[in-house]
Amino acid sequence: MSGSGPGGDLKTLYPSGGALFAVAPLRLADLAIDPNDPRHMGRLSAAFIVLHLLVWTLLPGLSHRAPPWDNIEQLVWSQSLQWGYYKHPPAPTWWTFFWVQLLGPKVWVTFFAAQLSVAGMLWCLWRMALVVTTPLRAFVALVLTALVAYHGLRGIMANHNTLQLLPVALLLWSVLWAVRHQDRWRWLRWAAVGAAAALALLSKYSALIWLAVIGAWLLQDARMRAGRAWLPVGLAALVALAGVAPHIAWLARSDFAPLHYAEHSVEHGIGGHASRWVDLGFFVTAQLARVAPAVIALALLRRGLRRAPPAAPPVHGAERRFALFMGLGPLLLTAGLGVAGVHLAASWATTFYVFFGVLLLRWVPEADSVRLLRATLILGVAAELLLAGGLALGRGVLVDALGRTARSNFPAPALAQQIERDWNRYGHTPLRVVAGETWLAGNLSIHLPSRPRVFIDAEPSHAPWIRPDELARCDLLVVLDHSADAPVPDAALARLMARAQQRGEFSVPWTSRPNGPLLTVDWGIVAATAPDCPAAR
Repeated sequence: MSGSGPGGDLKTLYPSGGALFAVAPLRLADLAIDPNDPRHMGRLSAAFIVLHLLVWTLLPGLSHRAPPWDNIEQLVWSQSLQWGYYKHPPAPTWWTFFWVQLLGPKVWVTFFAAQLSVAGMLWCLWRMALVVTTPLRAFVALVLTALVAYHGLRGIMANHNTLQLLPVALLLWSVLWAVRHQDRWRWLRWAAVGAAAALALLSKYSALIWLAVIGAWLLQDARMRAGRAWLPVGLAALVALAGVAPHIAWLARSDFAPLHYAEHSVEHGIGGHASRWVDLGFFVTAQLARVAPAVIALALLRRGLRRAPPAAPPVHGAERRFALFMGLGPLLLTAGLGVAGVHLAASWATTFYVFFGVLLLRWVPEADSVRLLRATLILGVAAELLLAGGLALGRGVLVDALGRTARSNFPAPALAQQIERDWNRYGHTPLRVVAGETWLAGNLSIHLPSRPRVFIDAEPSHAPWIRPDELARCDLLVVLDHSADAPVPDAALARLMARAQQRGEFSVPWTSRPNGPLLTVDWGIVAATAPDCPAAR
């Protein structure tokens, strides 16, 4: 064991006796962990990542009756594999489809799929951090990065931002390795870069930000100044183009629907000089709030180690500039777009914090290795349990006990039971299709026994998996949220409801409190014109 020794209890390390660390002494000798051994730190990093995955899957899965809106959208879209969807490219939905097929369309599966993307990103970060610093400080960077809200509190959202984390991390890792190893395998490495770039682009078009930053880093790197170094980059570009070509063809067939959605997103909020700066201010404020858990953990770590004897300064690798480019470049470029007047949604920065923990290493004390590892491990585990437990308590138990309405306590099971009773009474065919807004119809779909497919807003371009002949052969269920604060239904959905031969309304309690708020739903059944509905898909 390197360092000053294996033992010491926490009162020695934290003489102030902070409540956060008032636990049994942790002896690294008992765990046979050498802070300076890459293999030992690799196993510990893997264990911490598994803990992160389990904590952020199980606790929300136990406490939430329904997942966030984006998770339901992914469950709805994963009812059919497409080369694109009306808002976004397809890779995140393919990812969700795989796990739904394996584990079923359950609420916790969406948390697992999202957090598995986070876990994969964290492992890539650990591997990249090893070329920047020591194995121990790479582990510290991993722990601090895991505490960014995008990777925990918001990392349960199975949207295109969270599910792009792993593709982006693979892209960064492959680029770093391709530049560092200019050997006979360089063509294969750059082909892997192209594949990772295609996967990132097929996850979300914001990958263009990353490609721009990577391009800037390549242009300034001394290893890329020879002309021959750029030949394999051309191969990477060809592989990336081949990977996205089917999606480009789909875009042309769909009248470039996702690009129109992206155009609307970036234009929304532009309203002159004043609103531009207000919009940018909201973006920056949101980023500060979402990195706050990691920054607070760093402050606690510094406080706990303030009396620890110093050790030798950490070894910095030759890739410090890579870490700076990838840690700061996407944020600076995006902020520049905000200054230019582009509306910035805070969640667009989800993938920008892959290297955040590495950047924070500048302020991590250069303490004895055993003390630093012990403090980081205790702090990291405590923070993970505190944050995930707080989310589960706040959005699960407390929101219901206080009688508040939220997506996390949406009464989807009770709603599905009521719909099933009414359908058995008035429907004449198996329930194959439910038309409605994504959130309401999607929640019904995963809880109804027949797992009907969702006809999103009764708009065929939004739900290409719904065939016209199927609508003619099967009775169609239409649902509208009729609660006081519900949004106005789309015109196509309202027209479909007007065609219903059977209509009704019911309310179910939203919370467990007596006389609490109610969810009120209008339902209608549009009878099949040529009844011949299959009993099962």
